[in-house]
Amino acid sequence: MQIQSLTGWQDHIRAGRKYLKTATKGLSRPAVFTHELIFQLTALAIEKLIVGMCQYHRQMPLDHTLSGLVEGLAPVCRLDAEMADRIKWIEQIDNMCALTPVNRNAPNDMEIRGILDVGRQVAGFAERHVPFLEPE
Repeated sequence: MQIQSLTGWQDHIRAGRKYLKTATKGLSRPAVFTHELIFQLTALAIEKLIVGMCQYHRQMPLDHTLSGLVEGLAPVCRLDAEMADRIKWIEQIDNMCALTPVNRNAPNDMEIRGILDVGRQVAGFAERHVPFLEPE
């Protein structure tokens, strides 16, 4: 018996890819794309990609924090420890889902490159764990 995936997973994967593509191209347009914007786009890309994988495997995460997404994905396709730690590292730079107001500092050049690298790794992981979708 084949279990059908929840609907909409393809939309999340496509959206994640688009956000990541925009964030990556944003590096070459610093007048328009600040580090904060690139950070937010990449974090959103990672969220969309992981939610899409979870939906495909019928395992929805309890929350959409990056840590919660990593935990939600674990029952169906566990990330290796290093990648899981790198995703959680992003949350330490700027906890976008904090319940209390925080004083935010924009990520530096090295952090932005690291965040984009994590985004690309998550996109590659998604390609290996859901049916291939043509790039748009």
